[in-house]
Amino acid sequence: MTTGLLFPLWQIDRQEYHAACAHLGITPKAHLYDPLSAHLAKAPFRFPRPKGFSLFLAQPRLTRYRIARLDLVTKLFFPGHPIRHVLNGVIAVHECDGEGYREMARPPMGWPPLSMLGWGLGFVLRFLVAAPWLGWQLLVYTGGMPFHSKEELAAQRILVTGVNRGLGMDVMLHCLERGAEVIGTVRNRQSVEDLRARLPSEAPVTLLIADLSGPNALVKALEDANIPAESLDMVVLSAGVKHEGESTSSMHHLRDTFQVNFFSAAEFAAWLCGYATRSLQAPADRETRLRPAEGSKVRPMERQSDRRPRAKCALVLVSSMGRWHGMHFASGYNASKAALSIWGESLDMELRHSGDRQFTVTIVEPGIFESGMTRDTPLTKLLVVSRRDVARRIVSAALAGKQTIRPPTWFALLTWGVCLAGRSFRYRLFARAKPTEDP
Repeated sequence: MTTGLLFPLWQIDRQEYHAACAHLGITPKAHLYDPLSAHLAKAPFRFPRPKGFSLFLAQPRLTRYRIARLDLVTKLFFPGHPIRHVLNGVIAVHECDGEGYREMARPPMGWPPLSMLGWGLGFVLRFLVAAPWLGWQLLVYTGGMPFHSKEELAAQRILVTGVNRGLGMDVMLHCLERGAEVIGTVRNRQSVEDLRARLPSEAPVTLLIADLSGPNALVKALEDANIPAESLDMVVLSAGVKHEGESTSSMHHLRDTFQVNFFSAAEFAAWLCGYATRSLQAPADRETRLRPAEGSKVRPMERQSDRRPRAKCALVLVSSMGRWHGMHFASGYNASKAALSIWGESLDMELRHSGDRQFTVTIVEPGIFESGMTRDTPLTKLLVVSRRDVARRIVSAALAGKQTIRPPTWFALLTWGVCLAGRSFRYRLFARAKPTEDP
């Protein structure tokens, strides 16, 4: 299971917890961190998400200096800022601990009027330090406004495949943190139980089991859950499989690779984009199709799906930079991604040719990021990029309707340079980066 924070905008890691305790003047306690993290994981679904300048202030990591500035600034100007929930959460968990409560309940030392005077002078000093700091932060934010992307996903319904780990999980968490309702698919029941145990009960996520190695598995799972195509605002097909150490001539693994990485996406897209023609049915036919069978129980998901019509759906196909070159002993993984990229471009051309602007097709060809498919070698450690950043860029690109993104750009340029160097050079390079012996 993936480790780390679920929602970094609201949660804090252990170093940030120690910094918050230092600011509050209390002793950090290792056994209180986990309940604090679980408490803060519920915050995105209980409180409004910060926007604009408030969001800008919430994104960097917390240090003791930054916490001191944010504590004062948010008290005065941003009472709903995540730092308020962080500090309140730290205080709350310490108050619930016997030793922590005794420490916090200890009366102040010294003569009360002198203590009050010291507090007042301290407030003035903190304000004098915070004011120019806030001005500088506002200047940086204003200067970067043309480059800020709008990622508000409130009331959006997003389908993400492979959410039990890797990139799919980070895309799901990114969307949940920004107010979306997520439908996530996993391969088996165990993954469903593991995810439900980890995610807050307040999270608006529906988990479906869909083994993409079977034909039309994703479509069948959605239809069984009575989730119509027209209810989806965005789809991120991020699930994939890579059989390391298996020859490209291993037909069993090759077929499985293409089914999961390519054909499952093509099958789903045919169902999704087919709504353009299905919507021409008579209103009575559509009402009958969406009405549950007589005597069946109407689930909340069904009522939500009829709440509003979808104006446009963004379809995201997660390919790979590996689609530009071959790779030994990977069961045709790179070939399946090449097929996905080229087929996705062809689909976009057909939709444009038909004048159907209900869909946008975004092809994502990321570089090496942290995942179970990445081998732990010195070269990959040097080239690996943040998976959370890739997830964020995927959602931003889909909202902007971009056709292709290749995060990070420097890795794409590097890959193209390697491709131009010739097959023999690539063989020597990949043999060193991926020392898989001939089985």
